[in-house]
Amino acid sequence: MQTPNHTYRQTRQRAGLRLDAIDLRKYSHPILASTTLLNEISLSFLPNEFIVIAGVSGGGKSTLIDALNGQRRARGKVLVDGVDLYKNYHAFKNLIGYVPQDDIVHLDLTVWEAFTFAAQLRVPFLLISEQQQLVEAILQHLHLVERKNVPVKQLSGGQRKRVSIGVELISNPSLFFLDEATSGLDPGTELQIMSLLRSVADVGSTVVLITHATKNVAIADQVVFLAKGGRLAYVGPPKLALDYFGVQDFDAIYHKVEHQLSPTQWEERFKSSGYYKKFISDRLLSLPQHNQAPSPDKANLREQLVVLCQRNLLILLKNKLSLALMLLGAPILGSLNFVLWKSDLFSTKTGNAGQAISMLFVVVVMAIMSGSLAMMPEIAKERPIYKRERSVGLGLAPYLLSKLLLGLGLALYQSAVLLYLMVVAVEIPGADINTAAMYFTLFLASFGSMVLGLIVSAVAPNQSVAPLIILVLLVFQIVFGGGIQPTENLNSNPDAKAFSQLMLSKYSFENLVFLSKMGADVADDFCWQKSENQRKKLPASLIAQCNCYNKNMFTKCNFPGLGKIKRTSLLNNDLLKANLLIQSILDGYERLIYTDVSRNNWSLIYLIVGMIWILFMILRFRG
Repeated sequence: MQTPNHTYRQTRQRAGLRLDAIDLRKYSHPILASTTLLNEISLSFLPNEFIVIAGVSGGGKSTLIDALNGQRRARGKVLVDGVDLYKNYHAFKNLIGYVPQDDIVHLDLTVWEAFTFAAQLRVPFLLISEQQQLVEAILQHLHLVERKNVPVKQLSGGQRKRVSIGVELISNPSLFFLDEATSGLDPGTELQIMSLLRSVADVGSTVVLITHATKNVAIADQVVFLAKGGRLAYVGPPKLALDYFGVQDFDAIYHKVEHQLSPTQWEERFKSSGYYKKFISDRLLSLPQHNQAPSPDKANLREQLVVLCQRNLLILLKNKLSLALMLLGAPILGSLNFVLWKSDLFSTKTGNAGQAISMLFVVVVMAIMSGSLAMMPEIAKERPIYKRERSVGLGLAPYLLSKLLLGLGLALYQSAVLLYLMVVAVEIPGADINTAAMYFTLFLASFGSMVLGLIVSAVAPNQSVAPLIILVLLVFQIVFGGGIQPTENLNSNPDAKAFSQLMLSKYSFENLVFLSKMGADVADDFCWQKSENQRKKLPASLIAQCNCYNKNMFTKCNFPGLGKIKRTSLLNNDLLKANLLIQSILDGYERLIYTDVSRNNWSLIYLIVGMIWILFMILRFRG
């Protein structure tokens, strides 16, 4: 019968790599006088060694491990089998495993699903049967077979950390870095993780681990101990460290390094010792020569897109709260139309033009609100996973497209719901002939707001801050969209006009007002196309042709609320009231009844494309 380690060993085709660092230097600021993070550190790790990096607070442990694995580069050189890592990172990235402090797996997935998706993304060149065989071998090696159908979020801390390790083992790393993999674990679980990493090194990886837990350091081959300011205080076997520092247990080293000598003195003491010569200087004399970087694996971006879409959909279906937010947001908001408005808002006899305009603006705000809130968590919730997957070959285009496709499908749904609830709640004159145009306008508003939500999700430092940013942006959409402050007033202020040009709500709102046909008769009326002074000078023969300006307006002009004007025996007074009603709307919203819908749609499209480009650049920078 095969043991788990033997089964896992059979899946490996690589050996551990040698890792050398020469004079690594890093400062908190690259130009100005700043704090030293790494002070001329040289190291040499042989293939299949298990190395523990420990040290006092402020010693630069995370900075050092990120410099060694290429995540955050330092001055100096890092060599992998004699080849410059920084100059050839693309060639080595699939050979490097890295487990950061944060979980690098989606918590809603089961262990099996997490490993399967990782295999599809990281080893796509394997057949499906070979990927499943690899996943089974890793499950056995990590003792997770009995937990493979359990969601990751229901696992214990130690089991969850093993899942993160397993995701990295999928790609069969020859260099394996772990940052605080034993942090917060009980002593028994810590020993299990350390023993696991020892076995990973034994079957063909060079393993480098940062840890504060020192009870099981003896399992490692080498320990690197750092003093403040990124200075080497010791490098060598753990069992020799106690004699070197003259202490009884490893924990006492921390107190001694912080209080007995200065960081500079500890560094000088170590560099003059035989340990420095044996484990660093002598090793660096035997650097591999004339080695070439391996050929990098080429990613299949189309296959990555398919896998990411499948994973996004599965995660969405498993996360009931997110699914409810996405699916119920639009129906709940759209149902408010039945509460807020009367069905005859647009009626000439009993309607209200001001409220009709407000209703259309509120619907646009609903589309923007439901879209942005739905997509707001999408990137923020998986930022550590995104950064890690990007560093091992995940294409930016497939990742971005997978999110946009999710938003596209949701926008098609939300805009249909909002349009349906709007036309059912309120009788809109143009709804019958402009249904498709109204739907397209709401779709662009909804999809654009989802891109906006993704941008917020990408820039927000965490999920808690994202809603606050969304609220601020929604206020801008409301204030500068033209529904609260009349459009004509915004256009008279250069600053307000500039802001309004960037608002999704502006173009969508203008389109809906025009498509509703609430001011169609006024827009077609010859008299209302003239200024007030010009109208006063028009001859009676021309005025007689204006159905929305002369006595015919009470019978031939359709405009919300005209019929509510009480007719008297004084026709001129009645006409004055009617004209004042129309003029009060035109004073703030005259441009809306002459809107060029096609031009506005193109403006929305350009605006969305611009936001997608901004999102692309943000993701590129943060990845």
